[in-house]
Amino acid sequence: MTPRQRWHAVLSRQKPDRVPTDYWATSEVTDRLKRELHCPDEWALWNKLQIDRLIAVGPRYVGPDLGGNDIWGVPHRSIEYADGAGLYSEVADNPMARITTVEQVHAYPWPRIEWYDFADLSAQADQVLKRGYPVHAGHYEPFLTYCQLRGLEQAFMDLAAAPEIVDAILDHLFDFHYQLNSRMFETIGPGRIDITYVAEDLGTQESLLMSEAMVDRFLKPKMKKMIDLAHQFGITVFYHSDGDL
Repeated sequence: MTPRQRWHAVLSRQKPDRVPTDYWATSEVTDRLKRELHCPDEWALWNKLQIDRLIAVGPRYVGPDLGGNDIWGVPHRSIEYADGAGLYSEVADNPMARITTVEQVHAYPWPRIEWYDFADLSAQADQVLKRGYPVHAGHYEPFLTYCQLRGLEQAFMDLAAAPEIVDAILDHLFDFHYQLNSRMFETIGPGRIDITYVAEDLGTQESLLMSEAMVDRFLKPKMKKMIDLAHQFGITVFYHSDGDL
């Protein structure tokens, strides 16, 4: 079986020739594996380790210079760990922390779909499919971005004290991701995308981070719309969360 056939067997509740595997690691680990195992590129690495990796494709950013921020205006900084063994990116500031009104939310410089070029997206998918791997396109994890915009403590305070702010920000996050995912799904075409990613880390070690009522109120309705969009294109949804749900 090819990696893609292996995943399709599992997702259709059939028996594959072996259990399919995915791979998530820092770039430092991947680079070392390629070096130690004498693999010229990541394709060779997946083949050598029998990794059935979900290969992500996406549009090319062609928007304005972000000045080191992400598309949401959140600045990041690189943090060194383990005596120079590697770097990870950490949020350096929360640009919407001082916003107090819905009008300020709407006036914020939100990203635009026009900042992305979808021209070579189908060719990216072709390359993955020709190699026999599953195609992953699209993601949605809004409360993570909300926390980066507002700050972690303020984000959780908002759920109880400023629901109108939560609604306004989450509406903007949803609208952008819905447009982005729709364009990707339409451009690549039906039957060519295998997985899309919908996520939210909602658990601590022993409970939810917020009440079930808050999950139902703020997150589930838009999450369902995003999942329904994927299902319209025959795409399987990979739902992820950390913690005890």
